[in-house]
Amino acid sequence: MYRHIYSGLSRSETDVSPDQPLRAGKVAVAIFRLIVQMGRLRVVPALLTPVLWAAATARWQVETVSIWRALALLFNFGALALACNFLGAYVDYRRHSNFDAHSHAPENEQKPPVQTRSLLFDGYDWMQKGLLRAATFLSLGLMAGTIFALSALWLGLFVGWPFWFFALVSGLMCGASIWPNIRYARRLWWLGDISYWLGMGVFPLLATYFALTGAVTRPLLWIAFAPSTFAWLAYLSYSFYSWHRDWRIRRRTLVVVFGPERGLDIAAIVSVVGFVALILLMATGAVPVWTILVLGAFPLFLRAFARGRVWPFSRQAGIATVENAINGVILAGLLWLIPLWLA
Repeated sequence: MYRHIYSGLSRSETDVSPDQPLRAGKVAVAIFRLIVQMGRLRVVPALLTPVLWAAATARWQVETVSIWRALALLFNFGALALACNFLGAYVDYRRHSNFDAHSHAPENEQKPPVQTRSLLFDGYDWMQKGLLRAATFLSLGLMAGTIFALSALWLGLFVGWPFWFFALVSGLMCGASIWPNIRYARRLWWLGDISYWLGMGVFPLLATYFALTGAVTRPLLWIAFAPSTFAWLAYLSYSFYSWHRDWRIRRRTLVVVFGPERGLDIAAIVSVVGFVALILLMATGAVPVWTILVLGAFPLFLRAFARGRVWPFSRQAGIATVENAINGVILAGLLWLIPLWLA
C-alpha cells in the first residue's frame, strides 16, 4: 500500500525500484503529502484568516480575550473548511464519473481511454488516478461537517445562542457552494462564489468577534470585507489549477467563464479593491493607522495574479498561482494580527 502511494506521489516511477523496499522516512513523507493533498490542507490557514482578523480586532477593542476560546473557534471553522474541501472534491469527481460513463457507453466508445501521467496536487487527482476511493472523501467530509456542528453546539452553550445563528448560516452558505444545482449552474454559478465568500469569510468573522466580545459592532461589517475577500481569493486560486477539468465537467467558475487570462486580471482587481477598502478604513479612523502594515502583503497578491509571470498558462502556472495567493492571504492575516494583538 505504501509503495503504491509513494509511487503515485513521485514525479518519476523509475526512481524507485519495484523490488527495493521504501525507507521509513520516505513512507512518512509520502503519507504526509497524501494527507495535505487530500483535504487541500495548505489552503486551510488562508481560509481561517477571517477568524484571526476578528480575534485581533476583538483584542484591540476590548483588550482581553480568551486564547482558548479563540483556538476553539479556529478548530471549529477549520473543520468547516475541511468539510468543504472534501465534499467539493467528491461532488466534482462524481460528476466526472457520470460524464465519463456516458462518454464511454458502448454506442460512443471507439477506443479505451488512455491513462496519462500527471502530477498529483489535490484530492480530485487522487480519485481520478484511482489511488483513493471517492467514498473515502465522502466519509471524511461528513466527519468534518459533524465535528463542525458538534463544536458549534458546544461553543454556543458558552457564548450564547447568537453564535449558533452565525454558525448555522455559515454552514448553509458553504453547503450552497457545494450543492450541484448551484455549483454547475449555467447562469447562477456566481451564487456559489458569493455563498463561499459569506460562509467562509463574513460569518466566521462575525461569529468569532461575537464569541470573544459578546457583541457585533457596525464597523466590524466594514472590516469584514477585506479578509473575506482575501479568503475567497485563496479559494479561487485553485480554479486556475483545475480550470481544464472544471471545463470538462461543465463547472462554470470565474476562470472557466472568462478564461485564465481574464480571470487573473479580475482576481488582481478584486485584491486591489480589498486593499483599497483597508486604506479607507484607516483614513476614516475605524482602525489604527499601523494596520497599514497589511499593505506589505500586496506584492504577493500581484505576484500571484500577474499575467506576465505565468503566461502561457499551464498546470505548473496554476500551482504557482495557488501557492502565491495562499502565502499572500496568510501574510496579510499575520500583518493584521500582530500589531493589533500587541497594541
